[in-house]
Amino acid sequence: MSSPSVPGVSVEPQREPQLATLGWALRRAALGLIILLSAVALGAWLFNASIEGAPSQSEYALPQN
Repeated sequence: MSSPSVPGVSVEPQREPQLATLGWALRRAALGLIILLSAVALGAWLFNASIEGAPSQSEYALPQN
């Protein structure tokens, strides 16, 4: 028996996946660290701004006698 084939489609042997180079891995890790540090710094800045920007007395605060 012969194996089925589709006309007009060439069958190529599959190539082995290429391993990532050390330079690619280092660039990828550096980019990830930059994104992580930027997100943490932005979050800390926003958290700090929300604390310092809050009014000392709220309309819901208990009256102080």
